[in-house]
Amino acid sequence: MASLITSVRTLINDPAGAAQTFDDQTIQDVLEQLVGKPTWGASGFVYLDYESDPAMRGWEDGMILKQFFTIVVTPSLIEPIAGHFSFAANTYPPVHITGRLFDRYRAAADLLERLAAKWMLQYSFSSDGQSFQRGQATLHLEKRIQALRRHQRAGTISLTRSDGNAGGQGSAPGLTGPQPIDYYASG
Repeated sequence: MASLITSVRTLINDPAGAAQTFDDQTIQDVLEQLVGKPTWGASGFVYLDYESDPAMRGWEDGMILKQFFTIVVTPSLIEPIAGHFSFAANTYPPVHITGRLFDRYRAAADLLERLAAKWMLQYSFSSDGQSFQRGQATLHLEKRIQALRRHQRAGTISLTRSDGNAGGQGSAPGLTGPQPIDYYASG
């Protein structure tokens, strides 16, 4: 988890130390199948490198890799944040990974939203011919938040329409439920 926290700190420019804005616990609170990359060896193709899907990166330490769902395999090189795993010997696919996965971009954006909320209450003022514009900090934080949100994993939601016919019992007069639709296309 320490490497993930450090990575998030880098994304939000909050180095650890006495002047840090967020403590490690706050960052932690806000925070499967691998793709084999075959390479040509002396006896044909060998599978030494595996990468997780780009949307599935940011693994916490302690993940377990299994070949054919049953054989535990140990990589010689582990890069959990990048989702890259290298083996010293040929390891045929499929290799599956089990562990905890975190979205560090979402966590970084959430933390910057908290920081922007603090700056939102600040005000700009002029004194002795000088102008102090504290409102600009919020604008720059919002731009960084938007950039981080573009990198975060897509979420899914489940919706149920209340105006449809569920199981043949209409909830409103004249609704008979879903009907087949004919599609027409030109050409």
